[in-house]
Amino acid sequence: MEVPVEEAIAALSTFSLEDNQPEVQWPGIWVSVEGGATSSPIQYSDVSAYRLSLSEDTKAINQLDALIQEGNEITSVLYTYRSCVKALPQLPESMKQSQADLYLETYQVLDLEMSRLREVQRWQASTASKLAADMQRFSRHERRINGPTITHLWSMLKLLDILIQLDHLKNAKASIPNDFSWYKRTFTQVSVQWQDTDSMREELDDLQIFLSTRWTILLNLHVEMFRVNNVEDILHILIVFIVESLELNFALLFPEKHILLRVLPVLVVLAASSEKDSESLYKRVKLNRLINIFKNDPVVPAFPDLHLSPSAMLKELSTYFPKFSSQARLLTLPATHELPHREALEYPLHWLCSCLHIYYF
Repeated sequence: MEVPVEEAIAALSTFSLEDNQPEVQWPGIWVSVEGGATSSPIQYSDVSAYRLSLSEDTKAINQLDALIQEGNEITSVLYTYRSCVKALPQLPESMKQSQADLYLETYQVLDLEMSRLREVQRWQASTASKLAADMQRFSRHERRINGPTITHLWSMLKLLDILIQLDHLKNAKASIPNDFSWYKRTFTQVSVQWQDTDSMREELDDLQIFLSTRWTILLNLHVEMFRVNNVEDILHILIVFIVESLELNFALLFPEKHILLRVLPVLVVLAASSEKDSESLYKRVKLNRLINIFKNDPVVPAFPDLHLSPSAMLKELSTYFPKFSSQARLLTLPATHELPHREALEYPLHWLCSCLHIYYF
């Protein structure tokens, strides 16, 4: 028997909707999964009743994790940077008398863009100093006995990877030097009317050196890192950790594997450029192991439209680190355009399978 609509609506008004009604279905619970315990939702904080012996390490890890979060934001700023010079208006010949006003307006627009690059410059300098100081803590003999924890190693590697990616982005983006050249030109025009511009010119020169010199961030990190002796030990520990992780096929997600592959050539160059016995590294990690890793992954993704080649990095960095230039076997690794034809045909499929997880899922 069909119930009239009016009666059905009236019946609904008699239903009790109190909060204490029994739940027919348990509320859904959000579940998250991580590949490894390299992060902490409570920032590794201790309960006052249970002090950990690793309090110094947890404090350092929290500092590195905060820098990693800032670095990801800085990387996004630099990656999404687009040139604005072509969008700036150009005056016709009939309006040349307004050239001074146009220079001032152009300077104000470009100064806003350059402030983002200054922030990148300041952040990398501060971060390189803090990362080097954290590594130098393990140059003391009593710290080398136990060494850093696995979580601490990953924090170091992730932060170093961000610095490498920033350097790579700075080198790869042609829009940055184009905008800076216009910015410097407009500054020269408008600063004639200003007083006491020495500090501004000095800051401009520093920014120009930072933007025009390749691998500036890595060179700065090298200077900060080798201010003390025995920092080679932590570099060797990091290299051994990376090699063993890649060779033993640890449970690595593709982003984690790519971090290790991007960082490894830089660590090898830094360790080999030490003032101490640079051959001590190859006593702990045989050269053939490094060569096999670089051969297996000649191209490493950094961003969806940018990649890194470990062999190309080694060759280019050898000009900045003369002591590493003697490593002939590493420098003779084929670049991506020098791969044998068969390997060049097969490798894109291997690379695509490893990258689909990152960019499309």
